[in-house]
Amino acid sequence: MQYHTYTHSPIIGKPATAMLPKGTALVLEGGGLRGYYSAGAMDALLKANLQFPYIAGVSAGAANGLSYVSGQLGRGREIVQYYVADKRYVSRRNMLLHGSMFNMNFVFQKIPQNHLFFDWDAFRGNDIRYLTGAADCETGTTHWFEKADLDSEMTAVIASCSIPMMSRMVHFKGMALLDGGVTDPIPVEKSIADGNTFHFIILTRNEGYQKSPMGHEKALRFVFRKYPKLADALLCRHETYNRQLTLCEALEKQGKALILRPKKPLQIDRMDNNTKKLLALYDEGEAECLALLPRLKEILHI
Repeated sequence: MQYHTYTHSPIIGKPATAMLPKGTALVLEGGGLRGYYSAGAMDALLKANLQFPYIAGVSAGAANGLSYVSGQLGRGREIVQYYVADKRYVSRRNMLLHGSMFNMNFVFQKIPQNHLFFDWDAFRGNDIRYLTGAADCETGTTHWFEKADLDSEMTAVIASCSIPMMSRMVHFKGMALLDGGVTDPIPVEKSIADGNTFHFIILTRNEGYQKSPMGHEKALRFVFRKYPKLADALLCRHETYNRQLTLCEALEKQGKALILRPKKPLQIDRMDNNTKKLLALYDEGEAECLALLPRLKEILHI
């Protein structure tokens, strides 16, 4: 690897080595650029040298989890600092040129291949189970990609981050795919189904948040007339989200989960690429996760 070809000095991957007990899962919500709260939190996990044996993420959660698995502490913050405000990253111009608000080629290929090195060797060599969820447009359900399914183009992650109406469908492994946050916004049910008994859940909304109905049923059913089950999933997304959130909170009360989420409502939406706000959000996620880690260690007896 010719590291000098990168715009910034490469951060070489050093995955965490303190593996948490089997059956312990990290569950990552999406949320567009709000997901940099989670990226900051995962830097805190790296600083504490804590590795989860199982991770399930969708959308921005899956994207930001990549640098945690590869052990590239601070890489996500450099993406915010140098690239998120770039019009090539997210802009209305991208919608006209590339059919998506996010230029997926720039985000998932140009940045890791030319600007901010992504350590594939460290990622692939990390012996954990890493799941990326994307919505199967044909079935209206989630398809879960294993770590081994992630190619150098990061196609499965692009699919997971492709927001309906704001991105093109991604065709991969014979499926038409979109945002995993549509069908599994907080993938705790998948984690339970896979046999995990404790879940560290990172949300990007504050306590008390409830998702409202999407509306625009006629428009959605027209746009996705070839994929009626996806339209159904979109129209029921608020119910799915609120059900999964209720389950997370119930698990926490039972001692089977610990939830990390912003302490106050975020003054940023999923398309807000203001560098100052996003760096503050990143640092907020890191600080709040560091403050919660003693509780996590107490629960897990480590």
